[in-house]
Amino acid sequence: MHTQEQKSMRHVRRMTKQDILPVAAIEARVQDGWNAAGIESALLAPCAYCFVLCEGESVIGFAAFTAVADEANLDALSVDEAARRTGAARTLLTNAFSELAQKGCARVTLEVRISNTPARSLYETLGFSLLGVRKNFYSAPQENALMMERLL
Repeated sequence: MHTQEQKSMRHVRRMTKQDILPVAAIEARVQDGWNAAGIESALLAPCAYCFVLCEGESVIGFAAFTAVADEANLDALSVDEAARRTGAARTLLTNAFSELAQKGCARVTLEVRISNTPARSLYETLGFSLLGVRKNFYSAPQENALMMERLL
């Protein structure tokens, strides 16, 4: 359980190569999670913005965006299971949105599994609105995705 004192020690920063293995450990426990090679590829991409949420020195969350022109797409978001439902994802995203806005992004888009109710609820409370549906976007299991956007 994460105490209020631990939550206050949380901070968001840009991801580094040293974060790849801790992020891969978190991603290994989530549906559609990325492996270490995929995380490194995202980190090194020229238009990537990858962030980690740390509690003290420990990485407890990860968010990867691709930003082109004035639009960013949330490509991946994961939070360590022990830190879920503690505001970790909200903290990570709001800090990332602030930096993306400073870099000139005007909106963020994303896709989310229709069945992922916790993520959908988070995105809605953060001000995302529905754009449409991508048929059979996900595999294992096959599922439609909701396309959502938020203006920054």
